[in-house]
Amino acid sequence: MLRAPSFLVKGRPTVDDHGAYTAVMATLDHDAFGRARAFLERGRALEAAAFAHALEDGPAWRVLDALAGFQNPDGGFGHGLEPDLMCGASSALATSVALRRLAEVAAPGEHALVADALAWTRRSIDEQTRTWRIVPPEAEEAPHAPWWDQEGLEERFHGFALNPKADLVAQLFALSDGEDGWLDQLAGDVAREIDQRSTAGEALSMHEILACVALADAPHVPVPVRHRLVEALAPIVAQSVSRDPATWDDYVLRPLAVAPRPGCAFAGALHDAVHAELDYLIGEQADDGAWWPTWTWGRDDGTWQRQREAWASVLTLDAVTRLDAYGRLDR
Repeated sequence: MLRAPSFLVKGRPTVDDHGAYTAVMATLDHDAFGRARAFLERGRALEAAAFAHALEDGPAWRVLDALAGFQNPDGGFGHGLEPDLMCGASSALATSVALRRLAEVAAPGEHALVADALAWTRRSIDEQTRTWRIVPPEAEEAPHAPWWDQEGLEERFHGFALNPKADLVAQLFALSDGEDGWLDQLAGDVAREIDQRSTAGEALSMHEILACVALADAPHVPVPVRHRLVEALAPIVAQSVSRDPATWDDYVLRPLAVAPRPGCAFAGALHDAVHAELDYLIGEQADDGAWWPTWTWGRDDGTWQRQREAWASVLTLDAVTRLDAYGRLDR
């Protein structure tokens, strides 16, 4: 059950650059924030630790300890870290999630979790195509969402040229010192792929767009490549982001997915849509304090119900950190 619509939620005025008060923005009030915290504390340890670190000065080691349970001896990550895939084997999908969490807590490169994960990315890339298969063949034998079925996987993901490649490279840049010719080459591959797809009139999927935007926003990306990515993505983002709140319960590209915090490459262009979605996001919180997935697997209902709860932890963490980034939390 959704909570009150945004116009009934406590708001606060904002101040423009000249010190004048402008519109009243909805905020997630103290009680609602407490419910979100309590839900996360009952959920997965990883998201609870990430919440504490991001919003309450909690220690980074708790995030690292929680991540360690998902890492394999080969350095990659699996074991349901991405809740739609229960495969124990290492995958580019799960490893990109882990690298993002490691970057968020500024984990040092010499930490074993980081060093082993970076080594896995080097070993597991296809040297000929310079891509990573998003999930391994072993995924077929484990509970998983239908979009991770092996049949037709490479075709559905366009040879993995953008997803997961762009997102993995983004996280690798975030954890690097900015001087890695290998990463520069991979980022250049992504920019060329976008150009080629655009020239051919081939649309990018929602998750390909998100992976490419993550790379455009990543620290340490060479400035010429960043500019090229932003220029190529600007018309794609403008055309692909849904600005209609009536569609946001559907499988669409929402503004905050592209601009989860101020300073993102497209936060300015999506300013009004982002703030409309922040209002909407406040109204989406359920009575138990969580934000719940709007999708299902459509099969294996028992496993899906368990994974639905894992997704609620992920989505609740995303919601509160985005609200916080835009000054929409009343703590």
